[in-house]
Amino acid sequence: MSRIDQMIRELCPNGVHFATIGEVADVTAGATPSKSVAEYWTNGTIPWLSSGEVNKGTIYEADTLISQAGYDSCSTKLIPPGAVVMALAGQGKTRGTVARTRLACCTNQSLASIVPNEGLDADFLFYFLGTQYSRLRDLSSGDGTRGGLNLAMIRAYRVPVPPLEVQREIVRVLDQFTQ
Repeated sequence: MSRIDQMIRELCPNGVHFATIGEVADVTAGATPSKSVAEYWTNGTIPWLSSGEVNKGTIYEADTLISQAGYDSCSTKLIPPGAVVMALAGQGKTRGTVARTRLACCTNQSLASIVPNEGLDADFLFYFLGTQYSRLRDLSSGDGTRGGLNLAMIRAYRVPVPPLEVQREIVRVLDQFTQ
């Protein structure tokens, strides 16, 4: 029996609790400053993510920076380090892909930012949602054309929420494995 099996047996005698993401995290979407206003995109200091950046897996830096004026011009929000971002749209492999952030940043409207509460480890959520890629794509298949996820779908998605010590042990093992 593995250490994780032991922990689950001891700490979850009645099974692992499941909750919707909306019950255990704040879920928001970002926005994009107008591309026609150079001031928003020149000499930027605020990291801003586009949906393609989910392919990094763990995001330590953003490909693009926006200015304070760009931030103020739209409804994008600053999310803290340790959030999970999920691509909402895309016909290729992007839609349903998740990444974890290691910096405070903003996102465009094609990314959902998931900021877990104190009972859910963001890295655990990242790994779990990574296993859900096909299910998320199926959920978002739409009418057979472009399809897309939305915030309501993400908030309603059910995730396991074992005790934090179990979550952190799973993350420790998976981080070691992926290194």
